[in-house]
Amino acid sequence: MNKELTKLPNTIWFLAAGLLCVGAGQSVVFITIPPIARDLGLTEIQIGSIFATSAFFWMVFSPFWGSLSDSIGRKKVVIIGLSGFAVSLILFSFTISIGQAGKLTGLMLFALLVAARLLNGMFGSATRPASGGWIADISSIEDRSRAFARLDSGFSMGRILGPALAGVLLLISYTAPFYLFAFGAVFVIFLITKQKSPPLIKSKEDFKKISIFDYRVWPFLVISASFGICNAALVQTSSFYFQDVIDPDSTNYIALASIGFMLSALGILNGQLLIADRLQTSPGSLIRLGVIFIFFSLLGVANSTSLVHIYISLFFYGLGGGMLSPGVSSSLSISVGKENQGSASGFLGMVIPVGHVISPIISMPLYSVSPSYPYLLGSVLMFISFIFILSNSRHKWIRDKHYKDEFESLPK
Repeated sequence: MNKELTKLPNTIWFLAAGLLCVGAGQSVVFITIPPIARDLGLTEIQIGSIFATSAFFWMVFSPFWGSLSDSIGRKKVVIIGLSGFAVSLILFSFTISIGQAGKLTGLMLFALLVAARLLNGMFGSATRPASGGWIADISSIEDRSRAFARLDSGFSMGRILGPALAGVLLLISYTAPFYLFAFGAVFVIFLITKQKSPPLIKSKEDFKKISIFDYRVWPFLVISASFGICNAALVQTSSFYFQDVIDPDSTNYIALASIGFMLSALGILNGQLLIADRLQTSPGSLIRLGVIFIFFSLLGVANSTSLVHIYISLFFYGLGGGMLSPGVSSSLSISVGKENQGSASGFLGMVIPVGHVISPIISMPLYSVSPSYPYLLGSVLMFISFIFILSNSRHKWIRDKHYKDEFESLPK
C-alpha cells in the first residue's frame, strides 16, 4: 500500500501552466500551418521547411538553455523562454494576417514565417529544461517522479486544449488562437515572477559540467530518442493510416485521426497524474512499464483494421508515453548531481525533436512499402530499449525498487 502523498510545491503547477501554453501553441501551429500555408500560396516543401526550422533550433538550443539555467538561475531562463515563445506566436500571427491581406507574398512571406518559427525553436526550447531543473531543485528523490509527472502533464493538457480551443477560435479568425496562447504565456510569466527561485550553485568546485556522453546521461537519452522516433512516426503517418486502412471510404479522416490523438493525450494524462503521481510508482518501474505499453500498443496500431481497435491502441500508447516520460526525466535527474540538473534536462530536450528530423526519412518510405511498417519499426525500437534497460548494469538502480538506497553508492 502506498504511503501518504507528500504535498509538492505549488510552483510545479505554475511551471506546468507555462508548458501548457507551449504545448497548446505548438499543437495549434501543427493543425493550422498546412491549410493556411496553402491558402497563402506556399508549396509543400516550404511548409515542411517551416516545420523543420523550429524542430532544428529546438534541438540545438535546448542544451544551451539547460546549461545557462544552471549558471544564471531557473527563473530567468523560464521567463526568457516564455517571453520569446510569446513573441514568436505574435510574429507568426502577424505574418499570417498581412499575408491574407495581400500585403506580403512570395519569398518575403515565407522568410518571415520561417523567422517566427526560428524564434519559436530558439526560445520555446528554454522553458522545459529550466523548468525541469527547477523541479529537481525543489523535490526530493522520493517525489521526483511525481513532480516531473505534474510538470509534463501541463504540456499534455496543452495538446488537448490547444486543438479544442483552436476549433472554436478559428471560427473567429486564423490568428485568434496564437494571440490567446501568447497572452497566456505572458500571464504565466507574471505568476512565475512571484515564485522564489532556487539558489544557484556558486562554488566552481561544485560546478562540474557533464556531457552528452557521460554514462549518467546517454542511456536515458537513447531511450528518449527511441520513443521520439516512435512518436514522430505515429504523428506523421497516422492521418494517412486512417485514410488508407481504417476507413478508406470516409472523407473525415482528419477528424477521425484527431479523435485518436485526443485519446492518446488522455492516456498520457492518466499515465502522468494517476500512475506516476497518485500511485507513486518508482522511476525504473515507470520506464519499464512505459516501454512495454508502447511496444504492445504499436503492435496494436500496426494490426488495426477498425476504429475501435486503433482507438484502444492509441489510448494505451499514450498511457505508456505518460509513464515513460516522467520515468526517464526523474531517473536522469537523480543520476546527475544537483549542479547539472538544467544541463541534463537540456540534453533531454535536445533528443526529443530528433524523431521529427529522422522520421520523415525513414517512416514515409516504410509507409509506402506497407502502412504498418512504421509502427512495427517502433515496436522493434521499444523491444531493443527494453533489452537495453535490463542489461545496463551501470543503471541497474533505475529498475530496482530500492533505488533511493542505492543512489548514494553510484560512482561519481
